[in-house]
Amino acid sequence: MQDEHPTDTPSHESVVRHPIRVTVEEVEHARHVVDEGESPLTPAIIAGAVIAFIVPLAALIMLLALGIAHFA
Repeated sequence: MQDEHPTDTPSHESVVRHPIRVTVEEVEHARHVVDEGESPLTPAIIAGAVIAFIVPLAALIMLLALGIAHFA
């Protein structure tokens, strides 16, 4: 008797069942593309990564400064 939901075969995996795995694979591929410089979009990818890091950091610093100013 065959198992209805085989867990060993990757052909039965779907994006719906494993969205995190698919996302991790895409990030790894993007890192490979950036490292190798294979894409003409490499500068945009790097800029996006920097912006994704800087914007939340700047927002946190501003919130802390406003909080300190408010309670001072």
